Amino acid sequence: MKRKKWKQLFYCSILTLGAAVGSIGFNLPAHAESVGNSGIPINEHSPQATALFPETLLKWSAKTDPDAPFNVSKVPLASRVKGKKMNEDQSTDAKVLSIAIVNRHTKGTPAQGDADKAVYNFTNWQYVDTLVAWAGSSGEGIIVPPSGDVTDSAHRNGVPVIGTVFFPPEAYGGKSEWVEQFVQKDSKGRFPMADKLLEMSAAYGFDGWFINQETNVDAQTASQMKECLSYLQAKKPKNQQVIWYDSMIPSGNVVWQGALNETNQGYFQEGKKRVSDNMFIDFRWRELASSKEKALQLKRDPYDLFAGIDVQANGVNTGRKPSSILDTDGKPIVSLGLYCPDWTLRDGGQYDIERYWKNEQLLWINPQGDPRAVTSGKNEWQGVSRYYVEKSPVTQFPFLTNFNVGNGDAFYLNGTKVKEGTFNNRSIQDVMPTYRWVIDNEAGNHLSADISYEDAYNGGSSIKLSGQMTENQATRINLYAAQVKPSASDTVSVVTKGADETGLVLEIKGKETPTVLNGEQKNLENGWLQTTYSLKSVAGKTITSIGLDLKNTNTASAEIYLGQLRLGKEKTTPVSKIEKVVFPGKSIVDDLTENVNISWQTKGKNTASYRIYREVEGQLQFEGETANTSYTLLNQERISEISVYQVVPVDFYGREDRKRSASAVYTFEALKKPEIAINASKTLVAVGEPVTLSAAVSKSTETVNWEISGSDLEMISGQEATVAFAKAGSYTVKATAFNSAGETEVVIEDYIYVYDKGSGITSENLSILPTTSATEGSGYTNERESYRYALDGDLSTKWCDNSSDEPWMIADLGAVKTIAGFELSHAGAGGESSEWNTKDYDILISNDKQTWTSVVQMRGNRADVSKDAIRLVEARYVKLSLEKAEQNGKTARIYDWQIIGVNQTGIVQTN
Repeated sequence: MKRKKWKQLFYCSILTLGAAVGSIGFNLPAHAESVGNSGIPINEHSPQATALFPETLLKWSAKTDPDAPFNVSKVPLASRVKGKKMNEDQSTDAKVLSIAIVNRHTKGTPAQGDADKAVYNFTNWQYVDTLVAWAGSSGEGIIVPPSGDVTDSAHRNGVPVIGTVFFPPEAYGGKSEWVEQFVQKDSKGRFPMADKLLEMSAAYGFDGWFINQETNVDAQTASQMKECLSYLQAKKPKNQQVIWYDSMIPSGNVVWQGALNETNQGYFQEGKKRVSDNMFIDFRWRELASSKEKALQLKRDPYDLFAGIDVQANGVNTGRKPSSILDTDGKPIVSLGLYCPDWTLRDGGQYDIERYWKNEQLLWINPQGDPRAVTSGKNEWQGVSRYYVEKSPVTQFPFLTNFNVGNGDAFYLNGTKVKEGTFNNRSIQDVMPTYRWVIDNEAGNHLSADISYEDAYNGGSSIKLSGQMTENQATRINLYAAQVKPSASDTVSVVTKGADETGLVLEIKGKETPTVLNGEQKNLENGWLQTTYSLKSVAGKTITSIGLDLKNTNTASAEIYLGQLRLGKEKTTPVSKIEKVVFPGKSIVDDLTENVNISWQTKGKNTASYRIYREVEGQLQFEGETANTSYTLLNQERISEISVYQVVPVDFYGREDRKRSASAVYTFEALKKPEIAINASKTLVAVGEPVTLSAAVSKSTETVNWEISGSDLEMISGQEATVAFAKAGSYTVKATAFNSAGETEVVIEDYIYVYDKGSGITSENLSILPTTSATEGSGYTNERESYRYALDGDLSTKWCDNSSDEPWMIADLGAVKTIAGFELSHAGAGGESSEWNTKDYDILISNDKQTWTSVVQMRGNRADVSKDAIRLVEARYVKLSLEKAEQNGKTARIYDWQIIGVNQTGIVQTN
């Protein structure tokens, strides 16, 4: 068999294997004809959420963007009703606007979730009237629609979702030309950018735009912005919103008013003409009565104004509280606008899921976890539930919830675990209970409720009630506000585990006391129990609340799981047929694993979601579920060259219809000879000092053989080998990787330099020598984060540059020195998020700053501290070039950069 041989004769550039394997070209599968006929553009990566600049927005089209089908929301906006007041302080008129960073990054967000459980899967929709999916940065994109999975979950709960147009302050990279481009008219007096915004919201299925203009411009541009808003207002559908942020004034200057006043009212209302549907009043407000008065003068509802409270940094410990916007009668003067309530996951939770759920309770409900509680004082965070009434989308039959919050540690179908591994998929998040939690325990019972990932019926979670229970004593939990009128044939079914008896508690309009129904029990798999109730006794009456009475026959500690609630008699509801299943792209994870993009066509009648299965050894293996008609199947393992995938529609009762499903054959990439790259713990060592050699190889690699002539172990197998050398000198390293397709050899000549202990050679960090300096580079945020702080050996300081697309810096060693390697401390090493670690970087050397030679090319780094050993080289100047300064962004954060070597020359032998 012919060998593929890589011979590295000069400086060793160690690649991560992800880069080597990820660069494999995309080949159309065997069924390419059907893919081509689908009309869906081919993409060669896992689809991402959209992030654009003005000039790229003009070029955008859903027909040509290969990611567009994966960002569509297919879930219509549900209608909602207000629940009864849980406490006397609740307003039934004031509204709540949430401006939340729903995704970790502006750019690079998976379109439909991934394997990361730590996602902002917000569920307290009952308190939110509109969600702004806040995003945007000068480096990643400033026009950002919501990802489709967020719109799906919001719409299912009856909440409109708004995309963001963010013109940053100049200090954060804002450019006046972006604003000028945005408000530019064409020859016919139209605003092309505004038309594109409307085109995108219609194509993706979301509900409008939040315009955040914080870049200083001239008065003409400011006037055109107001005209552009009016243009949007005139052309948008009635169900769309345009929200303006109190920032820019008519002069074009950014001067936050902290009020609706004569200066900024033109961006809200112009005479009888509505310019924006809502205004977010900046956090600088001091009093709100004048804003309310101005709104009334303009004949607008004061609750179209949202007074901002910034909870991004301090969350529930922020200075202003929900009570801060109340009048003397205890009523909200205007509506409430929360900026970055995702604090619950980010700064407040540090992406710890348990802390996230506790923070969600504190922010949205109260410390007691009961919206009826009113004990928190004005100096405490009272919780949003204190002043804003709950709203519910339970307004029609059928209604089905599995209490699935959209993430988990495993996926369950009908009570059986069908897929291991953490995930997030907000597209299939269920409507969670309206009340968190309204629980009444009879004497001796002490049950409390929480969201649990321990077990589930469908999806990844359930509701768990735990605590002491007394024999035959009931615990009542009020779950949902509702407005439904059943017929005599309608039923309700509840799936539980751990409760001996479950009664259905219904509040009926016009009746003071609830109706409690008993049902028929049926054992299901894995300990789940289904109880079904007839609604004949309440037929024709309006149900306003739905809850459960839970009892056990023994006195003991209890764990009760709520797995499903279904309202409405099961009826025959034919779903639409699945047709034309195609695979419009893929991304290579490794040579045995691919992310597979799959799409299909259907009219979607009576269909709630779609489940995708893979045929494995004659059985159907669950792979994913979505409300969309395009999906990415993550981490599909190559079992054979081809695999059959089946798409199955699911109706609103949770029933699959295999007869209406469709299948297609997917072809995996042909297996190639293995890729291999090698690294050493050190390349400059003393006689007898151990060196660890490691090989990064393709996943398909079966064996790695090493040949290191002159070492104590000249022949050795394994992905890692530790050797030592008895004599001084330069040593060549060869490694060969084998798989079923062949073998690949890599040779680095004179890779390891071994010196006698009495030679006077000392390996040290050249960066901290007095002769080393750094005065050149792409830039830095301020003098306290300049280049020199990357070379001071102190992890409490850093070099930071947030203004360059590809940040770089040069270290001057003061004279030619011998270099053996590098150690870089990224964001995570300095205590920041590892998501900000440098992903791709190059290191180059030079003696004159004119001619540069690359010695390291790292691709796909995720480590907090990365180490790169190279073959010895002499140089005075070393350049660090960050090709991708974060996992998804562009800000450089280097806390320390060690240049390992010897403060002398002459070690390297030149021919």
